[in-house]
Amino acid sequence: MSNLNLEGKIILITGANRGIGLALVEKSLEKGASKVYATYRSVDNRSALLGFGDRVVPIHLDLSDPATIENLSQSVPELDILINNAGIFSAANLLDDTEEQLRNDFGTNFFGTLAVTKALLPALKGEGPSAIANLSSIAGLASMPGFGGYSASKAAVHSMTQSFRGKLKADGISVHGVYPGPVATRMTENMEMDTTPASTAAENILEGIENGTEEIFPDNMSQQVGPLFLSSPKTLEENFSGF
Repeated sequence: MSNLNLEGKIILITGANRGIGLALVEKSLEKGASKVYATYRSVDNRSALLGFGDRVVPIHLDLSDPATIENLSQSVPELDILINNAGIFSAANLLDDTEEQLRNDFGTNFFGTLAVTKALLPALKGEGPSAIANLSSIAGLASMPGFGGYSASKAAVHSMTQSFRGKLKADGISVHGVYPGPVATRMTENMEMDTTPASTAAENILEGIENGTEEIFPDNMSQQVGPLFLSSPKTLEENFSGF
């Protein structure tokens, strides 16, 4: 896969108002992106995106609302890189969660990501190389029973990423799977584990896209888990069975 320099590129980042998403906005600007479309779900969160100047364009996007996805496609005529970062975590123990909790995670993490990608494909299929990066999780490579519902939705994102890669290669669109472990975000603030700063994860994600890396492991734990998954998926499953 050929390299894709971010200098002068147009990038769209979903879930960009906090955590890894906001760090991706900041790092994209540092790397010379000419424009960053940055989506937010709640109007209350828009303010986090207003201090960057004209190069950042905040856009309302709710992955469960088809009308906002349609508006997104109408608002983005050109695009070089799509980073599907937005996601939720409401489903934990797969055997105890309600169907509503499971549908929430799949509706946002899988079906929402799929809908956004389909809506923006015409903009991505322009001149020159382009890229899609989908944020799955290390829990999408092997299930963590305590996060079983979330793990299942992120495993679906992993499978979707592989499907995209096979379908879009001929169009010159590189497709990257991103598999974070514990990164210092709101999602992990109450978890007792070592975390990697969101800025470090964002830097590694963007470098992975630039270098054409298909599986990106952006933090300390995922950099240990990734090679184990690639060499012995069953061992990773066994290692995660206690979570």
